[in-house]
Amino acid sequence: MTMTRDDAQVVFHVVGLADTNLLPRLLEPFCLRDIVPEHVSAERQGDEMRVTIAVRRDACPEWEAVARKLGQLFVVKSVLASVADELQATG
Repeated sequence: MTMTRDDAQVVFHVVGLADTNLLPRLLEPFCLRDIVPEHVSAERQGDEMRVTIAVRRDACPEWEAVARKLGQLFVVKSVLASVADELQATG
């Protein structure tokens, strides 16, 4: 099967402080671009939160700028963004 750009997702892996402001601040850059994530998950691990946000690549062509914006948030320790096609992500 030939993959197309429409099959791709951008996945943002964020480690941040376990703070009440973390999740709304992480979602704000997507809201400002009128992007609804395909998937959001968050897990607290002690003083940190690990958050994964997946969006369709075609809905977020400026995903690198979004990753930089997330990394600038004071409650964020690290951000890793990668592009993955859905067939690889599902198995």
